[in-house]
Amino acid sequence: MSKLHSTSQLVAHSTTKGFQEELNCTNGSLLTKDSNVSVGQDVKAVGSGLQQVLIYGRKDDGTLQPLECLGDRLLVDVVELAASGRITTSSALSSVQVCGFDTVTARFKTLLVDSDGKLETSHASQRSTITNIVTASTIAANLQIGSDIDISTKKSIVIVGTATGNHSIKILHSADNTNFYLYSEISPVSHGGVYHYNLKVDNGLQYYRIMNSNQSNTFTLDFVSL
Repeated sequence: MSKLHSTSQLVAHSTTKGFQEELNCTNGSLLTKDSNVSVGQDVKAVGSGLQQVLIYGRKDDGTLQPLECLGDRLLVDVVELAASGRITTSSALSSVQVCGFDTVTARFKTLLVDSDGKLETSHASQRSTITNIVTASTIAANLQIGSDIDISTKKSIVIVGTATGNHSIKILHSADNTNFYLYSEISPVSHGGVYHYNLKVDNGLQYYRIMNSNQSNTFTLDFVSL
C-alpha cells in the first residue's frame, strides 16, 4: 500500500554550466558523476538520526582516499620537506610557523626573523643577584673566607670586595666540590683608604673557595654569577 509524501526539489549550482540543476536519485540513493558518494550509517551514539558523509582526498597517484578522524581531530600526514638550499627572493612559499615554549607564560610563541631572514633573539641578562660571602669578618692567616660557592648552571662568577689590610687572597675551583685546585691569587688595589678585590672567572667550574693569605685580615666580599 503506497503513501503519498510531499516532495521538495533539491538543486545544486553547476560551476561548468553557470546555472542550477536538479539533483537526481535512484531508489533513494543520490546519483553522482563518479558514484563516489554513497549513503553512510546512522550515527547511533548521537541519537539524532544523523548520517555519515564520507569526504575523500585525492592522493598523488590519482586515487581517492577517505579522510580519517581520531576522536574529534582530523588525522593528517606530515609531509617531509626536501632540501632546496637557501631561498632569498621568493614571496609565494607556503608558510610554516615555528614556535618556542615560553617557560614564564607557559605558552608557545612564534619565532621571529628580521628582513634578511635571520632569527631574532633577545638575550636577557643571566646575572644573579649579589650574594654576600662575608661582611667585616676578621679571618686568621691561611683560613677559608666564608663558605664554598656553588654557581650551579651558571658559567661565570665575579668576586668583589674590600679588606683593611694589603694582603692577597687565593681563589680555588672545583668540578666536584671535593677536589679543589688553585685558580688564581689576587692582590688588592688601594682605593679610598681600603683595599679592593675584583676577579672575574669566565666559563669556569661550578664550585669556588676563597682562602686567606698568611696574614690575618678583615674582609667584606660578595659575588654574582653569570
